Amino acid sequence: MQVSVENISTVEKRLKIQVPAEEVNPQVDARLREIGKQVRLKGFRPGRIPFSVLKQRYGPQARAEVIQQAAQTSLQQAIEQESLRIVAAPRVEEEPKLDKESGLEFNAIIETYPDIETINVAEIAIERPQVSVTDDDVNEMLDTLKKQRIEWTDVERKPGEGDQALVEYTAKTEEGTVPEEGKHRLAVILGESGFEAMETAVSEMTAGEEKDLTLEFPADYGEATLAGKTAEVALTLAKVQEGKIPEIDEEFIKSFGVESGDSDELMTEIRKNLERELSQAVNTQLKTQLADRLTELHAGLEVPESIVTGEAHNMLQQMLRGADLKVTDEMLEHFRDPARKRVRSGLLLGELARQNDITIDGAKVRSTIEEIAQTYEEPREVVQMYYNDQRMLEAVENSVLESQVVDWVVDHAKVTDKEMSFQEAINQATQAAGQ
Repeated sequence: MQVSVENISTVEKRLKIQVPAEEVNPQVDARLREIGKQVRLKGFRPGRIPFSVLKQRYGPQARAEVIQQAAQTSLQQAIEQESLRIVAAPRVEEEPKLDKESGLEFNAIIETYPDIETINVAEIAIERPQVSVTDDDVNEMLDTLKKQRIEWTDVERKPGEGDQALVEYTAKTEEGTVPEEGKHRLAVILGESGFEAMETAVSEMTAGEEKDLTLEFPADYGEATLAGKTAEVALTLAKVQEGKIPEIDEEFIKSFGVESGDSDELMTEIRKNLERELSQAVNTQLKTQLADRLTELHAGLEVPESIVTGEAHNMLQQMLRGADLKVTDEMLEHFRDPARKRVRSGLLLGELARQNDITIDGAKVRSTIEEIAQTYEEPREVVQMYYNDQRMLEAVENSVLESQVVDWVVDHAKVTDKEMSFQEAINQATQAAGQ
């Protein structure tokens, strides 16, 4: 078999494959004899059909079957012979041709992973967050938990600081009215909502009162069609409610899964959860920095378009989750650049692992799955579910491997420690994860 490789790009190649006639022709004859044992022809005993008759009657079928099988086999052998790391299934350009004298000839296009030179981690500079969970962080989280259990009671007065205003509204912009039918309902806690214009408006109203006014919606408002826009709003204050923060008693503590009802145990659990969240946040920050530095050092690295397309599709599906919209090429195109960046950084992280013999730690995979499972009512069933679902298991394995790579890089790169608070670490990680 002769194989020549033409580089279309650093990640796309054309294989020209030729299998000698002396290898292929006997396969056609052998296939004809197999057919002769299976078919029945009038005038001939089973298995006694002359070869010339078989060739005339079943020759095209035998040739087609041998061409298909020989092309698949030789293509796989060519990939192994040339040590090519392919990304997806090869694409045969034209129908393979079988000539009695020259043999089987065909071309195939393949996508490969890029060849990446040795990555010098010593050139990479990273800031490592220096942060720990303090008593203030634990107490702040306890306050948050208490607010989650607030009991709201209707009151007949104007809302004040800390009160909850239940409003209904329609908003008219240049693009139209939102919603098109009915009204939006919104719960606004005065002093905490971040929607100051709305808070100011309702603070002068009483339950049942209606008002028409112009409001500027926050840039991060949950309704995308109104975010950052100014609208003419028809507003109704439906209810004003006063909140009662619960006492930290046995009932309150047990409501968060601490069966003993002991306050010290609750505080310990809060600290553990915050430390777990902080560990994930620090890892996210380090991984994002590493990915950014790697892509800066390898900005010209070509990546396979099939992987980019798949990643763009995944990103779009995540954004559209729950929405009844059909994915279009235009929508996918919007995600191509961020998808390409994500694929490039993923390939570079994977290459770092390969170059430095970093392999998946099975024990860490197990502990990660068990940690996830602890947040469910039936942890054992969740663990089993992960190990029975290859896609879910691979997702955890990839995450663990990336964390191992980050840990390895921190030990070998230029690392500067940076002091920050718990909330700063969480905010920066959230921002990094959204990139």
